[in-house]
Amino acid sequence: MSNKMNKNLKDIFKSSLVGILAVIISIIPFERIFGGSSELFGAMPTIYLLPIFLIYTSIAFVYSKIKNNLKVSKQGAFFIIFSFNFIISAFLPLIEGEIYLENFPFLPALFTEFILSLAIVLLIFYLWKQDDNREAGQVKSYFASRSVISWIWRVIVVMLLFYILTMIIGIISMPITGHFLEQGIMKVPSMLTLFSITISRSFAYMLVTIPLIIFWKSSKKELFLYLALIASLIYPILGDTLAPFWPALYRLVDGTLLTLHTIIMSWLYVKILWKGDLVLN
Repeated sequence: MSNKMNKNLKDIFKSSLVGILAVIISIIPFERIFGGSSELFGAMPTIYLLPIFLIYTSIAFVYSKIKNNLKVSKQGAFFIIFSFNFIISAFLPLIEGEIYLENFPFLPALFTEFILSLAIVLLIFYLWKQDDNREAGQVKSYFASRSVISWIWRVIVVMLLFYILTMIIGIISMPITGHFLEQGIMKVPSMLTLFSITISRSFAYMLVTIPLIIFWKSSKKELFLYLALIASLIYPILGDTLAPFWPALYRLVDGTLLTLHTIIMSWLYVKILWKGDLVLN
């Protein structure tokens, strides 16, 4: 019991170092480095620094547990976690910012988030050592565990469920957040654009989740818990709730509903995309 407590305390201390690094990077005035300024882009407001520290500390702690449950090489684990973090916490929210907001500095913001994601994941892998596992045959056995038709319809079902759930959340939030569209604070996308955004987000989430499923060496339930927790931390909570360029009420409502959305979809992704019973070597 004492050894386990000491290990948890060490993990919390290591996680706090990642949180401190995230705060340091967040206060760097990148708008000056890029030779311009924007009311939508700049150093993170001071009031957000404590939440950023707490969120990134939690993120690091969860990632440390995830990486220890991946049966893959150190390089493979790094690529999986970095890709997951960068795409979910940075790329997808910034794409939406480019679509919904006028004069959004997409490229500078993307570069900044790339540096932040790379820095924190590098520090995580430096602080928490990992055994080098062999991943040979796991990808093949995963896809061979079901027929091609089975995989196709599972992918289609997941993407449709993602779209339907997104539309339901949009309908629920519209009475509260709809006036931001009427005031011109946000651009109103066409239904085709909205459909494309949602399907692309679902597909991107699927791409970064499947490697976790393939190389996961623990239970399905444990993967769901870690996936739902980390995805909620880095997408609706960090990427939406703390985005200073969104109106405060919009962030609160949308962040809360997206957290629920993320938890439900994490369960569906793990449930539907889990490997079949027949695994061929």
